[in-house]
Amino acid sequence: MAVYGLALCGLRVGLLHCVCNDTFDVLSTSLIYLFFIQRGTPLQRRLILQMFTRPHRVLPFVLASIAVQATLADDLFVSDLALPEVLTATHLYQAPAAVPGSISTIDRELIEASGARNITDVLRLVPGMLVVPDSNNLTTVNYHGTSAGQARRLQVLIDGRSVYRAGFAKVDWADLPVAIEDIQRIEVFRGPNTVSYGANALLGVINIITTPAKDSHGTLLKTNIGNNGIRDWYARQAWHSARSDMRLSLSGLSDDGFDKRPDGSNFRDGRRLSRFNLRANHQLDEDNSLDWQLALKEGSNQVNNNYRSVFAQNIRPKPNEQDPNSDVQAKDYAASLRWNTELNAQHSISLQANAQQWERLREWRACDAQISFSPELSTPPKPGNIIDHSCGLINENSREARFDLQLQDTYSVSDSLRLISGLSYRSDRARSQTFLNGRQRKDITSAFSQFEWYASEHWLLQGGGMFEHDSSNGDSFSPRLAVNYLLTPAHGFRAVYSEAIRSPDMFENHADWQYRVRDLRPALSSGSTANFFVSAQGSGLLKQEKISAYELGYNGHFAKQRASIDIKLFEEKITRMISVRPLLEAFYLNNNDHARFYGAELEGNWQATLADRLRVSYAYIKDDASNQLDQNVTPRHSGSFTWIHNWEHGWNSSLMYFAAQQLNKNDLQLARLRIAKQFNWTDKRVTLAGNLQKKLNNQPIGRTNHKDNSHDTAYATVQLEF
Repeated sequence: MAVYGLALCGLRVGLLHCVCNDTFDVLSTSLIYLFFIQRGTPLQRRLILQMFTRPHRVLPFVLASIAVQATLADDLFVSDLALPEVLTATHLYQAPAAVPGSISTIDRELIEASGARNITDVLRLVPGMLVVPDSNNLTTVNYHGTSAGQARRLQVLIDGRSVYRAGFAKVDWADLPVAIEDIQRIEVFRGPNTVSYGANALLGVINIITTPAKDSHGTLLKTNIGNNGIRDWYARQAWHSARSDMRLSLSGLSDDGFDKRPDGSNFRDGRRLSRFNLRANHQLDEDNSLDWQLALKEGSNQVNNNYRSVFAQNIRPKPNEQDPNSDVQAKDYAASLRWNTELNAQHSISLQANAQQWERLREWRACDAQISFSPELSTPPKPGNIIDHSCGLINENSREARFDLQLQDTYSVSDSLRLISGLSYRSDRARSQTFLNGRQRKDITSAFSQFEWYASEHWLLQGGGMFEHDSSNGDSFSPRLAVNYLLTPAHGFRAVYSEAIRSPDMFENHADWQYRVRDLRPALSSGSTANFFVSAQGSGLLKQEKISAYELGYNGHFAKQRASIDIKLFEEKITRMISVRPLLEAFYLNNNDHARFYGAELEGNWQATLADRLRVSYAYIKDDASNQLDQNVTPRHSGSFTWIHNWEHGWNSSLMYFAAQQLNKNDLQLARLRIAKQFNWTDKRVTLAGNLQKKLNNQPIGRTNHKDNSHDTAYATVQLEF
């Protein structure tokens, strides 16, 4: 235990030191001692150290490490028959050591210990995941890199239903129709996975898995109250019968925002939302089950009127002629139905249907020079010359809808061979008079197949591919091949090659962008409705982005030490990138850019005692991008440290530390502290908690022109269960 304690001390110091002072070796060495140095041979020690300190030279060394003598396995590792399993990688339940890639799991204990109000807050626990506050009340989530303002290369699922908006290539993290209290775990596949989830799983997959209705019991009431207008509430009720289970949850979230202007005044960026979620499980008979869900969300996000005329120096509108604000009204609706049938012990089939709709309404009154509505501008006025202006209503309204159907067949041919195959159809529709001049539609049909073959007790071969036909982008095929060498079922090395794609969204490829202004005051000679003189059109010729990725790694579960670790070495090359930011006055999107990422990631979890859990993540990433927008965005060093402790008499606490060097050109140092007390009375349980989040430096974080203090929060939580 003395060695473990010394290594842990080195780990804490190392994380701070490497992120702030660019000394990666301190952290990596601490972790190596924690998990390997006590038992490994001198050769193993050198190989593992090379995996971290020389990631660009590591491939030959790791290949050699796969050939480590199998006779050491019984001495190094203790088998654990109750290994944890993950689902997201291949749609098959697999032990982490057998997964064809890297996967992080944020379980319910971590979610509760974080005290997080938003899903994005806990994603900082994932190595290589970049969580950046955007302008106003938005947050972007990206993996490894590319422009923080265009985080569009991750597939995000809620219980298998994609919430990635194909019309405008985005995920509205602040508007997801799921409460964080309903989430059982979040599985993050860190790497390309189009082979399992189709286009847009270019850099990874975030799978949000909610708690099954059968695992929810009784009534739960919860509220958060804190600074910056934090007022959250949550209510849940569960019902159970012999063959059916149901969970209903209602929730709301609100705050006044967190940005401040340079003069210290509050920036208007608050939000309000309400959610309805209903989930039911029905066991129809021994072999058939049905799971269905309904989700609704409505709310508003505050936005200042940031419209600025190109003739701002030539017009003098009065304050009452235009709106000071341009808030976004957001509504989401979703429904899903999943049927599972067990044909026999070796063969099962599932069918899932999803339907959802997104609605974003934003309309406000702004002013511009009357010549702005002329199709043929005359000679622009000189700065300072006052000309006539008119004020009217402009909008950025959009509506999107999706229906998708997925059929999946899982078949165990033998004890050593499993096959999974599937077919899917998806229809996406988008409607916006401003951005698309009407409607756009995209239909995607796909077929995929994967195999898992244990060639021997130690060698596992996995492979497969997905074929997709996209009505807008044609045909594509994305393969993956992985080899796992399992020392025991709990410990394995892996080598993976994969390809994936991202399809241009409807706006990128088929934009017809022009603002139509109505109710102009005073009216023009042509009437009270007119088009703004600038417009933009998509070429319709954009191709799919493509990534080729190589990965070497190790995953181990140490049952006796109650510890697990995952190490990943990677190289990713994205070609045909669409990096240019779409602007109304300069809409020149193309596939001319590329980017390369390479480095190493580490994730470790240790149940040090019955009362203490420690968790660490770390990423070392080097990038090379052709477009300036994708440069200097990815932190070279980033990581997190978590300590969860259960004290006596119902007290528990958690401490989380997040750090990133030059995250979007600024250093991140962030700490979260939660202290909770639990009271039990017969069948009732009350939990009181205090939550504090504090930025440890004075640097702004995220894409903001203001003094960003969005990471400083303090709020209290009261929860009642009965």
